Amino acid sequence: MKTLKDKAIVITGAGGVIAGEVTEALAEAGARPILVDRDRVRIEGLAASFGSIAIQEDLMSADSARRAADAAVERMGRVDGLVHLIGAIVPGRLDEVEEDAFDAAFDSNVRTLFHAVRAFLPHLRRQEEGWIASIGAAQAFYGVSPGASLFAAAKGAAATMLRSLDAELEGTGVGVSIITPLAPVDTGAARRALRAETGAWISPAAVARAFRAAARSGHGGRLLEVPVHPPR
Repeated sequence: MKTLKDKAIVITGAGGVIAGEVTEALAEAGARPILVDRDRVRIEGLAASFGSIAIQEDLMSADSARRAADAAVERMGRVDGLVHLIGAIVPGRLDEVEEDAFDAAFDSNVRTLFHAVRAFLPHLRRQEEGWIASIGAAQAFYGVSPGASLFAAAKGAAATMLRSLDAELEGTGVGVSIITPLAPVDTGAARRALRAETGAWISPAAVARAFRAAARSGHGGRLLEVPVHPPR
């Protein structure tokens, strides 16, 4: 995008720690965030602090995603961007996880992305320029993740979907970005899920800055794949 000033950007999974930092980073650049989360209580205070709106939807169904898109356009008048941050961390060896871990990994990381893109893309196409972004994972980036096979598979599927979408959008004003932390992001949920992880952690603020840089990159060049490395 040439500028983020007054751009209406939807942030899904907006009640999370990373989403809070992304919201702040985009708002500082002049964007108008639209916060979507299944738990309205988690986002009402954040929305109020930015003078924005809160929409309660979980995006697990096409109807839920359409309701979110309709509410965003009705209340903001337009949608210029979509930042999709829904996605559960599902650890465990493939031969040890429970069967329902498959649904947990793919529903949260792939299904919600599918529904969100399909619901919001028609609105993004109406603007001179639009932007779709999501968060990747090191497990998918490197293509192997012993101890988190389902999570890696789900994030890999989501990333491939977005790369393919980017190719499908050639010739339009809509860009795509995948921001991929190459180490765990330092959130409470990640700390609990990845108790055995050691080494450096990436701050949520660093990830948020990468999203903001990608959003601004569409004029004269664009950032499709953005790896975020851990601190030394």
